[in-house]
Amino acid sequence: MTGAHPLLDIQRLDTEADQHRYRRDNLAERPELDQARAELSRQQQRIDATALERVEAVTRHKRLEDEAAIVEAKADRDDNRLYSGEIQSLRDLRALQDEIAGLRSRQSDLEDRAIEAIEEAEKLDEQMSELEEARAAADREVGELSARLQEAEAGINDQLEAVAEARARAAADTDPDLLARYERLRPVFGSSTAVSFDPAGGCGCPSAMPAVEFDRVKRCPPGSVLDCEECGRIVLR
Repeated sequence: MTGAHPLLDIQRLDTEADQHRYRRDNLAERPELDQARAELSRQQQRIDATALERVEAVTRHKRLEDEAAIVEAKADRDDNRLYSGEIQSLRDLRALQDEIAGLRSRQSDLEDRAIEAIEEAEKLDEQMSELEEARAAADREVGELSARLQEAEAGINDQLEAVAEARARAAADTDPDLLARYERLRPVFGSSTAVSFDPAGGCGCPSAMPAVEFDRVKRCPPGSVLDCEECGRIVLR
């Protein structure tokens, strides 16, 4: 033990444990991993959105092809009627020719739009490949950073375990009531909950000890455990 009193060793070890926990909570890999995970999520969202666009383009292509086939079949039937000889009226023939021309134009428009839709789907396929590569790279980065973070955390956890073992040994040599009082006060005073009394310079706590209080503590025998009436800290005489 490095302190004159086991309680000082406990306090030192608690402070050391706090420092280790702070380091663990603020490892550089942690925000880097959060950023990498956010990037992976963005890449996945882009992939999902692109996949939906591709499904829409393929569905549109199929619908346009089906519509073009229906229009083509009707135009073919009208063509057969036109040349079958069943229509004798010149006006009816011209009307049928106009209808066929309209159907062929409609068919051509539908086929052009179907081609545009499949070309759009092919471009989206290319985008998907690029996005998949980007997602794979982001996934690898997440894996690498996760491994680095786990390794760093494991090292600090080992240090915390060693500190906890040393604290347990120091606690075994400390009066339970004093330890309970220290643990009750530590959230308020932190690393200066227990202070050593310096007869030459006064109390070692941040607050200046009044002369009357200083004389009171000084008259107590060495080894006494007191409360500082000025600030409330534990004073080890």
